[in-house]
Amino acid sequence: MLSKRILLDHCVSKMLAGWLVAALALVAPAASAQALPPVQRDTLLTGLPILIVERPGSTSVTIAVVIRVGSAFDRAGKAGLARLTAQCLRSGGGGYDGERVRIELEEAEAQLDIDVDWDRTLILLTGPARNAAVLIDLLGRLITLADFAKRDFPDERFNPHRETAIAAARAAQTEEAAADALFQETLYGAHPYHHTTLGTPESVAAITRADVADFYRRHWLPDNAAVIIAGDITFAQIRGVTRRAFGGWGKSKPAPATFLPPNAPERLRLTLQPGPGERVYVRIGGLLPEAASEHRAAWLVFTEVLRQRARPWTLELAHRRLPNSPWILRATLAPEAVAPAMETLWQALDQLRDAPPSEEETRAAQAAASAAYRGGTLNNRDIAQRLAQIETYGLSPVAEADLPARLSAVTPAACHELARQMLGRGRLVTIYGGAPALQTTLARFGTVEIIQP
Repeated sequence: MLSKRILLDHCVSKMLAGWLVAALALVAPAASAQALPPVQRDTLLTGLPILIVERPGSTSVTIAVVIRVGSAFDRAGKAGLARLTAQCLRSGGGGYDGERVRIELEEAEAQLDIDVDWDRTLILLTGPARNAAVLIDLLGRLITLADFAKRDFPDERFNPHRETAIAAARAAQTEEAAADALFQETLYGAHPYHHTTLGTPESVAAITRADVADFYRRHWLPDNAAVIIAGDITFAQIRGVTRRAFGGWGKSKPAPATFLPPNAPERLRLTLQPGPGERVYVRIGGLLPEAASEHRAAWLVFTEVLRQRARPWTLELAHRRLPNSPWILRATLAPEAVAPAMETLWQALDQLRDAPPSEEETRAAQAAASAAYRGGTLNNRDIAQRLAQIETYGLSPVAEADLPARLSAVTPAACHELARQMLGRGRLVTIYGGAPALQTTLARFGTVEIIQP
């Protein structure tokens, strides 16, 4: 098969783990902040942007399709829908069934990776640069002519993907996950952030073929996506094959985000769900204020200040693309340690809210944030992932390259302003586990709501 085709390029590696993003996005680093190589841009009549990065000598190519929709758009009662939809991509498209896709990938020495978070769906295809045209054609078939989007897609091809997703959701059902679920459900109510991206075995089992096809038709759209190609290729070589592969992708209007508001606490809300076991899982947090791109560096430094002040609690501070992102502090404690640990944390949070950090503390936080941006040479996959992030959140490549320099300009006053905005809001405390008698111990903090399992 390969010998009869036009051939070209690939790459592999990993990038940013990070801090998700709201409105104009803040992303906690974990990769190099090197300037990206020059990006050539083409746009199809459907509005689909194609970003091409020429990296001669890299011998590989990464082809990515990023769709600016993720688990935030899961249907009510069907958490895990965005993830299952993306995984069904492996079932084939454009005349290739799942077995043919597997063979094509094997012969092209390529790997297909699929990742779904709250804000986006990312499909990455990596392989040798000599096979670039084959891989572009394959990904175009799977994305634009997906078999699972057809009304006659058979159950025998859909059910294995759903069973795999059910198994993944079941494997994730730990006590830690149950504690997170209690926090999310209490904070968000009917808002989609109340569930996990994996969903539960029950929510995934409720997803039908029609749900997956509908999700694809509503959200997998060329004007809601971008194609990114980075590797040992040239713009002239692959422009034509890319246009042919993705030019038939049907255009429509992306579905708007129309969500019910979360149950944001106005002051302190304290809930306890008693349970068996010797450990108690405590979650403290709330909703983040909206974040503008010009405050991105300040948020990164402030996050490091908060992380150090809150130790040994672990911090998740995640600005997402849509409003009402969460911040969460987590701890797993013995029952008798819950109240003292909460008192110590309360003091730390109140001090940070009421007074700016010291110059020394701010410099240490700047150093920690900057260190996360030091790294080696970016490979093709790193570049594709960073461009996918930029496309998802509307970031400026120039501003991203300047971010390490802007970190050093963040002042204690800037950190304090963010602390006042975030910690001056109501807080939610959820406690999972422990005996009902723990309610008496916790009464010193306020009224304790008992939630029955």
